[in-house]
This record gives sequence, C-alpha cells and structure tokens, in this order.
Amino acid sequence: MKNIRSGFGEVIQVAYLVEDIDVAMEQWLVSFGLGPWTCFRNIELATKFDGKVMTLHLHEALAYMGQLQIQLVQSLDSPEKNTPYREFIEEGRWGVHHLAFFSEDIDSDVEKAKRQGFGRLCEMRDLNGYSYYYCQSTAMPDVWIELLEVYPVLKEIFVQGIAESAAWDGSNPIRNIQYADIQAQISS
Repeated sequence: MKNIRSGFGEVIQVAYLVEDIDVAMEQWLVSFGLGPWTCFRNIELATKFDGKVMTLHLHEALAYMGQLQIQLVQSLDSPEKNTPYREFIEEGRWGVHHLAFFSEDIDSDVEKAKRQGFGRLCEMRDLNGYSYYYCQSTAMPDVWIELLEVYPVLKEIFVQGIAESAAWDGSNPIRNIQYADIQAQISS
C-alpha cells in the first residue's frame, strides 16, 4: 500500500503564467466569458528564492469561476533573472504555473510541504507583511503549489470577487489598479 500523504485542503486558485496579461484577459473574456478581471499592475514583492533576496515584479489579474479564483501572472523581470517563472518562460511554457491553498498556519504548512517533497521554496511578502510561498516538488516540477497566509483582507478579496462574478452583467470587464496606489493607501 502506498503512503498517501495529507494535502493542503481545497484548491482555491489556479494560476496561469502568461506572456501578455492584457491579451490573456481578453482571451479569457472572449473564450470563457470569464470576468470581471481585477488587474493589479506593477506589483513588487519582497522575495527570497534559491537563497537570494530580491524583488519580484509582476502584473496579476484575478477573476472567478464559481468559488475558484483564476489568476493570470505576467512576470516583468528580465528573463535572465532567477525567478519561479524563469524556467517556464525560457521553455515557452505559458499556462498553468501553480495551484494555491489557504494556510491558517503558514509556518506549519511550509514544514509539511517540505516533508512531502516540496523542497524548492520561494517566499514572497506583500505590502502588509503577509507571506505567500511557492513550493516545487522534484516529483512534479511542472506545477508548483502556493500557500497563501490567511488574513481578513485576503478572505474579503475572495468573497467580494466571487460575489461580483456571480452578479456580473458583462460591463466594465477589466479593472486596473496600480500596486503603488495600494501602498499609498496603506501608508496613509
């Protein structure tokens, strides 16, 4: 009998690495009728990856299929920079990058991921200091998992996005928000 390890709960997000976030949002709108999209532009995340401290630069767009968040990610870093996206970009692998899970105890869940073979980690911190971890397994290197530290604003983003998606009438399909504007709101 195989040793079946425990998972991380319900998948709450499927994230796609895209070459151009504007083209990708339009494709999802036309092909699936999925929207509205909230696109956060010019995100900067304090990051530790492969033992190095750096800043990740990206755009991300969020929409919902029922309870599932669909995230589109466009890396804004140089293709030569060692990021969790670099290998995908070098190989032209646009598409599913990771599956995400909420974490009520991020440190415990990261340790659990390590025990389950997710040895390569990328720790990211948002403007509020909350952690997100990408975890990669050598057994399944083509799809990472992401552990999202739960906090009230994150839960509210999901609740609000799910409600907006359910009531969406097709108007205002793309909403752009500059990450610097969020930072200014937090600072004031």
